[in-house]
Amino acid sequence: MFKNTLTAAIDFDYQGQHYALKNTFDVEHIIYHDDFYQSVYISIAKANDIDLYSYQLEIMMDQDIIFSNEKGCVVGCVNNGVLDLEKLKAVHQKIECLPKIERIIQQYIPKSEHSENITQAMIGAYLLGKNQK
Repeated sequence: MFKNTLTAAIDFDYQGQHYALKNTFDVEHIIYHDDFYQSVYISIAKANDIDLYSYQLEIMMDQDIIFSNEKGCVVGCVNNGVLDLEKLKAVHQKIECLPKIERIIQQYIPKSEHSENITQAMIGAYLLGKNQK
């Protein structure tokens, strides 16, 4: 199975020193967190030994995150270093449910009746049901 990864980078100055921090992470672990971007900041801080209760972290969190090196479902969701989080969530949900949908279609719909419209309808139903939880 392929990974859905992304590199996040932050540049900032703190106490006369320049920091260029980055971390590559799997979006599976944080995509549905209530505050996705805060999770990214914390991920970068932990990966770079930044104290989570420090003024340095506060300075870091005031900077923009630059995203790059997208892989898997993240491809196409970053433009000029800016992540389109809503697009990523939509693409991720479709990729997550597609294998389940295809199994159901193969099990209950004759092969001669398979179509893209049926697949799209099933994806819509799956996502609607998932969002109702």
